[in-house]
Amino acid sequence: MVEKIWISLVLPALVALMSAVLISEGSAQAPPAQPNQGLAALDRAAKANLHLFIFFYRQDDAQTQTLGAIFNNAVAATGGRAESIAIRVTDPFEAEIVTKIGAKEAPMPLVVVLAPSGAITSSFHTNFTKEQLLGGLSTPAMEKLLGVLQQGKLAVLCVQNGRTRWNAEAMSGVSAFKADQRYAAATEVLMLDPSHPMELPFLAKLGINGPVDEAVTLLVAPPGSIIGSFKGATDKNQMIGTLTNAIKGCGAGCKPGQCGVGN
Repeated sequence: MVEKIWISLVLPALVALMSAVLISEGSAQAPPAQPNQGLAALDRAAKANLHLFIFFYRQDDAQTQTLGAIFNNAVAATGGRAESIAIRVTDPFEAEIVTKIGAKEAPMPLVVVLAPSGAITSSFHTNFTKEQLLGGLSTPAMEKLLGVLQQGKLAVLCVQNGRTRWNAEAMSGVSAFKADQRYAAATEVLMLDPSHPMELPFLAKLGINGPVDEAVTLLVAPPGSIIGSFKGATDKNQMIGTLTNAIKGCGAGCKPGQCGVGN
């Protein structure tokens, strides 16, 4: 009788103990939450030479779902040129990329498009279309330009190729400007072939439509304003004067590489 009572008391305890062990083992085997999925997606896209579309949202409401569908359709329409990820801005595991992009206080939903280099090509919030999102895909020259501008530097964009006239004359003033110690460190010179098919959308954004028969030189300041446009030959002093006038619009103390001229 005593033995039966002891068994009746111990057996439930053993069952409870085994259950606890099984639960513990199951928890240990369950995959932990993966932090920094946004940063991992950014790294993965860069290695694959793809754009990355990031959909930031704060709550899963009707607007988020509607714009999320537009977002997914746009990504699918890139034809494999982009990866995508959706990130809730309040997710503590994604705090690093939210801070990196500056999305925490932005209006939601927010879409940020990044080039393979990591440069932000465009961003859209609250309301956007599939066509607008697809317009965020960069061309090779556009990507290089954005990378320079996001470093806070001035870009000298030389639009020319073997068929344009006045190439040497255009580069003469550019080279002299770049050689000036006052501007050398804060200036990058970039080349853009106007006959390259992939660059046609970028040329249109620059306001260059139709055939280009003579060299065009553009001064582009952060965050993306064309402050000077020159056809044919360029002159160092003319370029300096154009830059000086733009700097004056920034207020006292603004220096090359620090001046963000508004769009």
